[in-house]
Amino acid sequence: MSLVYWYICSMKNVLEIEDHFPAAREKDLKAAAKRREDYSLVRDIRAKEENEAIARRLLRDKESKAEDNTI
Repeated sequence: MSLVYWYICSMKNVLEIEDHFPAAREKDLKAAAKRREDYSLVRDIRAKEENEAIARRLLRDKESKAEDNTI
């Protein structure tokens, strides 16, 4: 009896999930792809700027150590 109850409950959950979350439409998929593309472009630009800032800082540190060694 408990197996039948479990099966009915699990089937009821499947039906409820499908009612609340309908299948993705094509325009929704395209919008999601555009958001991912926009996000990745912003992330790449930010990473490039941060990498350049790190490179400048390391160069300044190297130059200041070289100046300290000459004094």
